[in-house]
Amino acid sequence: MISASYIVGFTEGEGCFLVSLRKDNRIDLRFFLTQAIGNKTLLEQIQKTFKVGTVYQKSDRQGRLPAYVFEVTKRDDIFNVVIPFFTKNKLLGYKAESFKAFKQIAKIVKGRQDIRKLTLEELNYIRKLRYSMNKHYGV
Repeated sequence: MISASYIVGFTEGEGCFLVSLRKDNRIDLRFFLTQAIGNKTLLEQIQKTFKVGTVYQKSDRQGRLPAYVFEVTKRDDIFNVVIPFFTKNKLLGYKAESFKAFKQIAKIVKGRQDIRKLTLEELNYIRKLRYSMNKHYGV
C-alpha cells in the first residue's frame, strides 16, 4: 500500500481537482492523476489505497504520448473519500489552493447536481472559485 504522504506529493505534481459546469446544467466534481503509460501499476496502487475510482488509458491525441489516468468522479466517493483524505493529509503547494476551492464548491453543491438548483449568488461564487483553480502553473 502506498503511503498518504506519497499520494499527497504525487498529487502536488500530477493531480487535478476539477469542477465542470456543463451545458446540460450538471455540475461535475472530479479528482484525477495522470501518468505516462509505463506507470499504470503506480496508479493502480493508488486506486487500491483509495478503494474508489478507475484507472483507464487516456485516448491518444496526435503528438502526445499515451497516458493512464486514475480518476474519481462519483459524488459519494468525492465526499466520503477524496475530500476527507486531503483534509487530513494536507497539500502544501499551490495545489492546496485548488483543493480548498474544490472543497468549498463541493460543500455548496452537495445534494444539488443541477445548476438550476443553485441561487444566482451561489453560482457566481462557484464560478469565481472555479476560475481560481489550477491557475498556478508557471507563476
